[in-house]
Amino acid sequence: MAQVELREKLQEAPTPVAGPSFWPWFLQRVTGVALVILLTLHIVVNHIFNIAEVEDEKLPGLVVFSDVADRFETAGYWVMAILILAFVLFHGLNGIRNILLDYGLRGTGDKVATGALLGVGLAAFTFGIIAVAAFVT
Repeated sequence: MAQVELREKLQEAPTPVAGPSFWPWFLQRVTGVALVILLTLHIVVNHIFNIAEVEDEKLPGLVVFSDVADRFETAGYWVMAILILAFVLFHGLNGIRNILLDYGLRGTGDKVATGALLGVGLAAFTFGIIAVAAFVT
């Protein structure tokens, strides 16, 4: 009896649609997984390898500005830095938006909050790109 009722409720449930609310939900998961991979790569390349280079006396000690600038001469560091910046901003700001929606923000409030968070994200992304570009000059 319980299985029949459950089956009937499942058949009545609406099917998920790839509408406007689907993409923020989906991208939240994608950026989360990507951040785990990118941040692990960042920690290994920028921190663990540095410790090994200091121990092998290939580096004199702490990594300084000129060492970081040398790294940013390769495209891989640029790509990793920009991806981490973009994914962290999207993941964090979309998370704030999700919290606001969970607390009942709807309609005009949702649009205002989304626009404000988008503005903060674009400003932070622009500032981040300028900061990364400082290593090249």
